[in-house]
Amino acid sequence: MPRLRRRSFHNPVSSFNRRRAEFARDGIAFAFYIVIGLILVLFALVIAVSRWYFIDTGENYLVGFPSPRTYIARVTTRFVDRDITSEARNIAADQIVNVRVRNRRSTQLVLDRIADLKNEGDLSFAPPQLEEIVEAMPDEIRAAVINTAVEIAERNYDRFATRSEQRSMIWDNLRNVDLPQADQNVVFQLLDTLLVPTVIDDNEMAERLREEVSSHIPSFIRDIQIGHTLVQEGQVVTREMAVLLRENGYPDAAIPWRHIGFVVMLTFVWSMWLIWNGLNQEVTLSRREWAYVLVMILIYWIAQNIPSIWDYDSMAILALSGWMFLSLPKMFAFHAVLGGGLIGYIMAFPGINAMIAVGCIICGVAAGSSFFLIKEAPSRIKIWTGVFSLGVFLGVTSFFVRWGLGLPPPFLIRWSTEPIQSILINIFFSLTLSVGWSSLAVSFIPLWEYIFDILSPLRLIELSHPARPLLKRLQLEAPGTYHHALTVGALAEAAADRLDMNGLLIKAGACYHDIGKLKRPHYFVENQSFGDNIHDRLSPGDSVRMILSHIPDGLKLADEYKLPARIKDFIAEHHGTTFLNYFYMKAVEENKDAEDGGSAVDKDDFRYIGPAPRSPETALLMVADSINAALKSLEKPPSGRPDMERLVEEVINSKIMSGQFVSVDFTLKDLNAIKNAMVDALMSMYHTREIRPLQHDDDNTPAVSHMSAGEPQKEASVS
Repeated sequence: MPRLRRRSFHNPVSSFNRRRAEFARDGIAFAFYIVIGLILVLFALVIAVSRWYFIDTGENYLVGFPSPRTYIARVTTRFVDRDITSEARNIAADQIVNVRVRNRRSTQLVLDRIADLKNEGDLSFAPPQLEEIVEAMPDEIRAAVINTAVEIAERNYDRFATRSEQRSMIWDNLRNVDLPQADQNVVFQLLDTLLVPTVIDDNEMAERLREEVSSHIPSFIRDIQIGHTLVQEGQVVTREMAVLLRENGYPDAAIPWRHIGFVVMLTFVWSMWLIWNGLNQEVTLSRREWAYVLVMILIYWIAQNIPSIWDYDSMAILALSGWMFLSLPKMFAFHAVLGGGLIGYIMAFPGINAMIAVGCIICGVAAGSSFFLIKEAPSRIKIWTGVFSLGVFLGVTSFFVRWGLGLPPPFLIRWSTEPIQSILINIFFSLTLSVGWSSLAVSFIPLWEYIFDILSPLRLIELSHPARPLLKRLQLEAPGTYHHALTVGALAEAAADRLDMNGLLIKAGACYHDIGKLKRPHYFVENQSFGDNIHDRLSPGDSVRMILSHIPDGLKLADEYKLPARIKDFIAEHHGTTFLNYFYMKAVEENKDAEDGGSAVDKDDFRYIGPAPRSPETALLMVADSINAALKSLEKPPSGRPDMERLVEEVINSKIMSGQFVSVDFTLKDLNAIKNAMVDALMSMYHTREIRPLQHDDDNTPAVSHMSAGEPQKEASVS
C-alpha cells in the first residue's frame, strides 16, 4: 500500500520562516496595542481640550473682568473675608497716632537744673537779663516766683516733646497761681528756659506697634452654605473671588495645562494596565473586541462630560458597567469600568476634588458590584433587572457618600432646599436615570454584537436556540450529531456551573462544535444506520481524512453563517491535537507487509491539526466530548458510580498526558470538580430501571417489578 499522506490545511514553512513569521506577528501585535493606548490618550486629550475651548472659555471667569454667569456654592465653604478683615485691622492700627519715648540725657539735665534752682536758687541756666530781673525782685517775691517755677517744673518736666506743647502747659498751670501778671511772666520766662523737651516721637516704634495691634485682630470668617451665590453675573471678579471660585471647583478661562497633562498621563498609564490585563486573560481579546472597548469608553466619557456642564452627574457609569460585564471577561471588565470611569469623572469635574472623591467611590462600587448584579441570565428582563439594580445601588451609594462628605445631593443646587422635596427629587431622578441607562444598555447590546462580534448572554441564548438555521440543518441532516451535541453541552454545562464558568458560552459552543459533520454526516458513527459502517469499506487513510476534515469544514460553515469567533474556537479546539489511534493501528497493520514493515505510516497524518484548547471553556468541552464518545464505544454502560468515575478519570488523564491542557490554567481542584460534576450528570443521564416480565397474581392482575440497573434482582411483591 502506498504511504499515507496527510492532507494539510495550511502551508508548511521552514523553522526559520516560522520564527520570522512569529516575530512579525509579535511586532504587529505590539504595535496594535500601542495604538490602542494612544487612541485612548487621544480621546481623553480631545475631550479635555474641547471642554475647555467650547465651554470653559465662554462660561468661566477671568480676574478683573465681569463674571459671565452667576456662580453657586457647590460645597459648604468657610473662607476669610479679606476685605472686612483688612478694614478692621486698619481701623485698629489707626488708633496708634504716635509713640513717644523719654530722652534720658535731656531729662537728667532738666532734673539737675530744677535741683539747683530749688536748693541754691541757681539761675545760671537763664539769660543774663532774666537773671538780673529775678535778682532785683524783693526777697519774698523772688522766693514765690522761684518756688512756683520749681513746683510747675517738677510736675511737668517729662511730659512734652515740643516747645509749643511745653509753653501751653506752662500757661495752663500759671492760670491757677496767685501771682500778679508781671510775676507770672517772669515765672513763664524761667520755666521756658529751664525746661527742654524730654520726650521724642519714635516713628519706627509706632509702626511696629500698629503692626502688632492689627495682628491681634482675628480674621473675619464667613460661611457660605451650599446653593448660595458666590459671584453674581456681571460682578467684577477680584483675586479673592477667584480664590473662592477655585475652592468651589470653578476653573478660570485660562487653559488648564496641569489638568490636561494629568488626564493624558493618567489615561496612558491606565491604558497600558488595561492592555496588560487583557493580554493576561484566559482568552485574548480580538481586535474587534478592543475596538468595542474603545467605542464604549468614548461613549461613556462623552455622556459623563455633557451633563457636568450643569454640575450634574449623568450616572453613565451604569451603561459602561452593563456593556462591559455583559460581553467581556469579568476581570477585564472590572479594570475597564474602574479606570475608565474614574478618568471620566476627572475630566467631567476638573478641579472639583470633592466630586472626584465621589467618583472614585462610585466607580469602585460599580466595578465591584457588577460581579454580583450583572450575570448571565436567560432573558432580557432579568439582564435589565440586574443593570437596574446596579443603578439603584449606585444612586443610594452616591447619596450616602455626598451626605458623608458634606456635599449636596446631585439635583439640589438649583432646586428647593426643603428636605422632603429634595429627597423626593433625588429619588425620582435616580430612578429615572437607572431606568434610562438600563434600557439603553440592554437595547444597544444587539447592535454592538453585530458591529463588534461580541458575545453577550442574549446572543448566546439565541445561538443555542434550536430554531437557528444551522442547528435546524443539524437536526434534519445529522440528527445523531445534534443529539450528541446536546448531550455534550449538558455535561460541560454541569461542570461549568461547579467552576463558576460561563455556562451559556459552553452550551452554545457545544451546539456548534461538530457542525463540520454536516458535509459528510454518514462518515460518523452517530449518524450511521445499525450495522452499516462506511469505514469498513474504506482504507484507514481515506477514513482519517474524512474524520479530520470535519474541523476545517466546520470552520468554513461557521464563516458562512457568520458565527462569532469564540464559537469558532470550540470548533477548532474541541479535539485539540489528539491522535486517532484506532485508524493508525489499522494502517500499520495493513502496511506491515511492506518493505519498511509499516514504518511508512506517518503518525502526524492521524492527528488533529488543533490547536490545543486555549481557554477553560474549550478544554471543558473537549473532556465532555471525549467522555461521551467513550461511553458510546462501550457495549454496556458503567453499572455504578465507581465505574463511571474510573471512566471519567481515564479520559481526563489521557488529555493531560497528551498535553491538551498546557494552555489552560486548570488546577487539581478544578479537575476534581470537573470529574465530580460530570459523574453526577452522567449518573442522572444513564440511570435506568430494569423492568421484569409481567406476572399475574391470583386475580390474573399483571404485576410489574422495577429494579435499578446494577441492583440484585428480587422477587416482585404480589398484592
